Parts: sequence; C-alpha cells; structure tokens
Amino acid sequence: MKKHTPFVACFLLAVLFSCLASAQTFNKGSLLLSVSEGSTYANYVTANNGIANDVVQGGHHGTRDPFFLEYGLSKHWGIGIDLGTDIYNINSSHYYGLQTATNSVKPFMSEMAVEGNYHFFTTKKADFSAFTSAGLSSVTFKGNNADAPYSYAASGSIIRIGGKARYYVFKRLGIVGMLSAFSSSCSTKGTDGNTLANNYVTSIQGVALEFGLCYRILR
Repeated sequence: MKKHTPFVACFLLAVLFSCLASAQTFNKGSLLLSVSEGSTYANYVTANNGIANDVVQGGHHGTRDPFFLEYGLSKHWGIGIDLGTDIYNINSSHYYGLQTATNSVKPFMSEMAVEGNYHFFTTKKADFSAFTSAGLSSVTFKGNNADAPYSYAASGSIIRIGGKARYYVFKRLGIVGMLSAFSSSCSTKGTDGNTLANNYVTSIQGVALEFGLCYRILR
C-alpha cells in the first residue's frame, strides 16, 4: 500500500485543485459590481503658476465613495472602470487665497479611470486581486462670498494602485475591502466654469481604505 501512497496523494490533490478551479469566485466572463465607502489621507498641494515658489501643502483626511465595474478577460485578468469621489475640508484662504466668512471649502476630487486587475488567489468564497488604474480627474468647489458667487474647477489625470479582497457570504453577494495609493494633478488651464485662482494647479497624493458590498452578475 505504501508504494501507492504518492499516487493517491497526487490524485487527491488533482481532485482538490479541480474542485477549486470549478468553484472559483472569478472566471473568464465574470461581471463584478462593487460599491464602497471609506476614508483617505492625502497631501493636498496647490501651486500658483503665476508666482515662483508659491506652493502650499498639508495633510488632510477625506471621505471616499466609489463604484467599480469589472469584466473577466481570463481566469486571472480583468478590466473595469472606477468611478469615485473624494471629499476634503480645507482652508480656502491658505490654499487658494479665497477669504470668506469661514475660510472653509469642501473640494470634490472626482475620478473616472480604466482599471486592470490581476486575481492571484481565488476560491469558492474568497477572491484576492491587485490592480492599477489610470484616467481623468477633476477638483471642484463653489459657493458664495458676501453674495458674490465663486467657483473653482480644475481638470487633469489620476493614477491608482492597490489591492482588493472579496469574501462571498452568499453565492453572488459578498463584502469587499480595498487599500490603494493614488496621485492626481489638476489644472484650471482651459477648464470652463472657473472664476477664481486661474493660475492654480491642485495636486493630491495619498492613500485610501474602504469597505463595501460586491455582487457577481455573470459566472
């Protein structure tokens, strides 16, 4: 019997891997939806292009509210889209030279990016992946100062890298967690709707942690 033990062990391992492969939570043709909420910590930077060395920066916490859609190209690779908004609370006078009654504004950093995912470990319940995304971003805020309306609008690009972990509580519905690092740069040059800080570039680099729900529609 002992001489057959290695063959029996190999057969059992083959059966196990076959079962895991057929029961994977991510496959070619899978369509995944994710909605999450979380927090960010970023280095918020503004630079006045019209004045040399006029750069202001500082660390700020923010809130994040993204939506993800991904399609499985193969057993491990997927492509998707990332739509999200980060909200910060900053001193308008310090960063943009805008003095108001409160000197406080809430910039919205929005992004729309194409995302590539590599699913390096999947089982019947769990799915772990790494991703990189790149796309368009914008920074906007508006309000009224002594009945005089103001609006800041800047556009640019963003890149993001990170990892996701999904655990399916039911066959198609699960929970998702994501940790990422990002870098964006947005300029007012050539952007419609901007009425202040016409020479300002806003750059935001930081990290984000979020949790939410995921749903697998196909496969």
